Amino acid sequence: MTKHTHHKNCSCRTNAFLSALGFGRLGSSRTHSTRSSSAAYFKLPDSGAAKAAEAYLAALSSPVMVDHCKRCFLFAQALAEKANAKPDLEILYVGCLFHDLGLEPIFEGPDDFEVIGAREASRFLRAKGYTKISEQVAATIVNHTSVSTANDPRPEVAFLNMGATVDVLGMRIDQIDTKLIQKIIEEYPRNGTKALLTGLLGHEISTKPNSNFGQLEAQFDVLKRINEAPFDS
Repeated sequence: MTKHTHHKNCSCRTNAFLSALGFGRLGSSRTHSTRSSSAAYFKLPDSGAAKAAEAYLAALSSPVMVDHCKRCFLFAQALAEKANAKPDLEILYVGCLFHDLGLEPIFEGPDDFEVIGAREASRFLRAKGYTKISEQVAATIVNHTSVSTANDPRPEVAFLNMGATVDVLGMRIDQIDTKLIQKIIEEYPRNGTKALLTGLLGHEISTKPNSNFGQLEAQFDVLKRINEAPFDS
């Protein structure tokens, strides 16, 4: 019999943790039309740059992508608080909102999607007069899929990566209070997140196999790991 060796970030441990708590795979049937009263529980940044980024993302992306980006921020914020880290929440939030911008078909091009997204985020923020944060936001985006980014000394860069990997792969989910996880998913439902991300990232891989994400897929079978993450959809 072949012995199965678990990668240190394997989802098996996460699934076991959730099962022990009675959650199984996390999901929610709540829709945008029935937002819960817990909206006030989440204090998303409401600066001018944050509001402009929200409006731009909503105009370009699907509601599923918008909710994914907001969950990434809330997971990142939870991990930062646990670590007593102090990221600039405006930069972290705008970075989370725009971190997958380069996957949108409107921006398709030969560069890696992280590079495209960082460039477009910087362009947008500068055009809106938020030059001061544009390059910092771009740095969070261009680095967010690199395997070493969680150790980046810039907390906005590190925690965007960590928040995104919670929502995409279930990594570090055992470091976040289970009730908070439930509230986040209830308020910002997944509703097909896995299908959306595997479709967009699959296109990145098939059209740009030598891209950063193409190489990640070759090494880590990321698309499979997304589908195996401890969420319903």
